[in-house]
Amino acid sequence: MDKCLHLLGLARKAGALEIGEECVSAGVERVRVRCILSASDASEGSVKRAAFMAREASVPHLVLPYGKMELSQAVGRGSPGMLAFTDTGLAAAFTSELAKTDPGFAPAAERMALKRKRAEERKSSRKAAGCHGKRTNGKERE
Repeated sequence: MDKCLHLLGLARKAGALEIGEECVSAGVERVRVRCILSASDASEGSVKRAAFMAREASVPHLVLPYGKMELSQAVGRGSPGMLAFTDTGLAAAFTSELAKTDPGFAPAAERMALKRKRAEERKSSRKAAGCHGKRTNGKERE
């Protein structure tokens, strides 16, 4: 299996992947989405809605070189036309691998690498300040 497809399966198992338009939309509303993906054979309307959601969430939107059938096999669900990463690290790894196969994805890979770096810096600065819980709506949770 292609490494990109393997990363999608890994993200699903880790709970870091929203699958399907309704779940992606809910993830955008909860500000959890880091990168939105569309299948190569998704309908024109679905791709437009994904692009709109990506603009609203200020995240990359990528039309993948994989069809719904390949994505379905990778994530173990029906034929998803839209997916979204909720983890910055996995999204950065995925876009990096995608950029290796197609240089057209390099700008998205660079953007996600920068986001991953910033997230790691925030995490290390919170650790240095003595914050150990996860942040939830500006409050610490133990």
